[in-house]
Amino acid sequence: MKTIAFSIALLAALALPGAARAQVHVVGDLSRHVELAPGAESQGEVLVRNGGDRPQTARVYLTGYHATADGRTVYGEPGESPRSSAAWIHLVPREQEIAPGCTASFHYVIRVPQDPRLAGSYWSMLMVEPVAPETLAPGATRGGVGIRTVTRTGIHLATHIAGTGHAELKFADRRLEQGEKGAALLLDLENAGDRYLRLHLWADLFDREGIPAGRFEGGRKGLYPADSGRVRIDLDGIAPGTYRAIVVADGGDERVFGARYELEIR
Repeated sequence: MKTIAFSIALLAALALPGAARAQVHVVGDLSRHVELAPGAESQGEVLVRNGGDRPQTARVYLTGYHATADGRTVYGEPGESPRSSAAWIHLVPREQEIAPGCTASFHYVIRVPQDPRLAGSYWSMLMVEPVAPETLAPGATRGGVGIRTVTRTGIHLATHIAGTGHAELKFADRRLEQGEKGAALLLDLENAGDRYLRLHLWADLFDREGIPAGRFEGGRKGLYPADSGRVRIDLDGIAPGTYRAIVVADGGDERVFGARYELEIR
């Protein structure tokens, strides 16, 4: 889930009365994946609930998405990336008012162009955002400055072209972190292919004699093509010594990647 909070300086006093009681949130999955052939289409809906005690207008729109291993996430302009699917996605409606305690539906249609050159994965972010109320309170002086915080929720809309694309994972960097709380293996991974990867990661450690010292889970990680991410594998309870680590990144459907490292645990 990606939730982005941003602050806007207002030429007014602070917020309107009751503004804090507006609560709009998305109901359901924040990641939608479909596999389609060129020329095919898929439909879906996003449910948005107003948990506040007054009417709230919500709007939806598209952005790009790009993540890097150093923790940066860029929500670029729709269509900016060569793998953007923004031009394929149609939203109806783009804005509507939701009564207190009620749920509204925003519909989307993904229509893949009839283009035989399409291959791999394409994606966009569908953002859901409450529309700001009037920013100037009655009687507010224009000399004051207030801060209003708006929270938007992003939903991944990924389209995979059926039967196409290749999976490739690059182990870009690794670092062994050691401290009072124990050791951890930090891995920077990059999707070097053109198809989305959903990885399950773990590390098997062996001592100098080749005797297994344990399996350590790294959790799950999703990576779009050209994106990178950092995975932390905690080596809880491992004794000091020299180990060979075999890292496995299982992408399912026979997409299994691996790397081997020598580790010196102090």
